Amino acid sequence: MATQTTTRIPITALWEKHLSTSFPPGLAGEEVEHMDLTLIDAATAGCIAEFLQNDGTLDLGRTAMLGLCHRHAAVAARELEGEGQEYFHRLETLAYEVLQAIRDRELPAG
Repeated sequence: MATQTTTRIPITALWEKHLSTSFPPGLAGEEVEHMDLTLIDAATAGCIAEFLQNDGTLDLGRTAMLGLCHRHAAVAARELEGEGQEYFHRLETLAYEVLQAIRDRELPAG
């Protein structure tokens, strides 16, 4: 249980920072490698919000979705510059940290 708490603190802080940041102007409706940036943002945010609301758990479908979102956010961060790159890198980091927290919670003790 202590592992979950120490893992979730940075997730919560990073999530709050992300929520206080507007989606980068000019990127709404734009695509990177045929991936809609607004959809990546919304899908990732939905999974992270669900994780935080459900005491650090996600069902299998949302965990899989978050894995895809992590990959798409990483591609977007790599391809964008400036504010867009920073925004999607933070989203990528959030997705990664949530996936790690889920993995750590699922590992058997011992």
